[in-house]
Amino acid sequence: MFRPLRTLRSIPRIKDIAFVLGKHGFHQVAASLQAPVSARVRRLFRREPTPMVQQPERLRMALEDLGPTFIKFGQLLSTRPDILPPAYILELGKLRDEVQPAPFAEVRQVLDEEFGGSVDTLFRSIDPTPVAAASIAQVHRAVTADGDRVVVKVRKRGLERVVEQDLLVLGLLAEFLRGWRGLRLFDPEGLVKVFERSMLRELNFDYERRNLERLRAVVGERSPLYMPRSYDRLSTSRVLTLEFLEGRQLSHVEESGLSRDAREETARKIALGVLAQVFEYGLFHADPHPGNFILLEGGGVGLIDFGNVGRIMPEMMDDLVVLLVSLVRRDFLGLSRWILRQGRPTEDVDVATLAGDLMDNLDQYYGLRLGEIRVGNLFNGLFSMILRYGIKVPPQYVMVGRTFVTLEGSVRLCAPSLEFLSEVGPYATKVLRARWAPARLAREAEKHATEIFAAMKDFPRNLAEVLGRAASGRLRVEVHNPDLDKIDRRLDTLGTKVPLAMIVCALIVASALVFCLAPPERGNLPHVLGTGGLVLASFLGLRMLLR
Repeated sequence: MFRPLRTLRSIPRIKDIAFVLGKHGFHQVAASLQAPVSARVRRLFRREPTPMVQQPERLRMALEDLGPTFIKFGQLLSTRPDILPPAYILELGKLRDEVQPAPFAEVRQVLDEEFGGSVDTLFRSIDPTPVAAASIAQVHRAVTADGDRVVVKVRKRGLERVVEQDLLVLGLLAEFLRGWRGLRLFDPEGLVKVFERSMLRELNFDYERRNLERLRAVVGERSPLYMPRSYDRLSTSRVLTLEFLEGRQLSHVEESGLSRDAREETARKIALGVLAQVFEYGLFHADPHPGNFILLEGGGVGLIDFGNVGRIMPEMMDDLVVLLVSLVRRDFLGLSRWILRQGRPTEDVDVATLAGDLMDNLDQYYGLRLGEIRVGNLFNGLFSMILRYGIKVPPQYVMVGRTFVTLEGSVRLCAPSLEFLSEVGPYATKVLRARWAPARLAREAEKHATEIFAAMKDFPRNLAEVLGRAASGRLRVEVHNPDLDKIDRRLDTLGTKVPLAMIVCALIVASALVFCLAPPERGNLPHVLGTGGLVLASFLGLRMLLR
């Protein structure tokens, strides 16, 4: 009921988006994606784009022009090489969420609202100059009433309404893009839902605090990476207070003065720390870029920013180990079987053909020395093949793949000469051997035996029920065909729009007749009725167009 009203309120924003898309060559993109858009509408959006600019760069520039929400949406797209070609992934990776900090008076106002005006009793001091600022929040150094040095992350004011409107517009765009042939594998609506969930979580700092506490509880002191403790009493959904880690960011490792051996040891800590989170605990930091690692005094490494944490089930952990071992051992047939087993091909794919294409595309990397091989190139090449064959892979696997790509970049920045693959390969083999330990095999056998016994126990009853339904004529067989669903939606839409259009036309004609033919002795009544009819016709027509 309220969706049309929210849609009407979003018209100014939709207009801004339309002009930005037109500025960056919307008509060319629509034509290349076989969009169901008329030539008249394409001419409406036709603008001469910036010369000598390719489509990936145009997309990045358009997202930057559209503001923070769309920048973050572009950052999400840059983590999905399974749906975008490498050129787009590389270009969208350049998006940065850096803005001018808000005045400290606004930050202080948020703190007063969250803590009921008791900020001065909770903190001895708060540095008014932020150490980092983004579109969602900014971070300030502070000292608690107990004398602990902390950082306070404060969400900016007024974001909820802006983000809500942008998410609504993105939902409308995704609904519109659903029918484009070139975006069938892209799944715009599903991607927007994932982004909406991610954005709402990022706005709620309780989610980030729980991620940190869960990682600290699961990994604990066993990790070579130190994670700061949080201050629950000084944290809310809009404020997050964490232990301050003294040191330099890994992105400034050149200024740290560490020796070559110390840098290689630091790189190993980073690599093995994140790999252990993925393969041993199933709970991992999904954005291990250099800015999220702190080189602590004394040789330790700290890990910060827990807004993006991935989770995978034990079965997925086993599958990931198999994938990584297949990549390291160049087992292309096993790799193709893994892809077809975990993914959902939109068309029939032959295992041997896929294995041959994987060998042609990935084998070029194996002729190099280990130190020259880029795991990022391997994963990007793998995802390019998956995209080319139209295979949908669960997002969790894609997230882990992008985590490895980002992790490799951090490791090589710290120690360029370290052979990252030589560190990953033995670790994956060790984890794989642990999966075949007798105790684990016994547990798995017991689990599967229990499931098989339960299925055998239920089989006679289920068979009797099926036969009983067949005998009484109540047996139903459902066949799902996406094309039939699309035809059904179009017929349903057509069946709604045609009668509505007839009603709109009838109202317009009737109102015109009332205006023209009403006798003067009727007074203002015909004018009121005619005006009301035209207003109602305009509302129904606009609603029909928006839907």
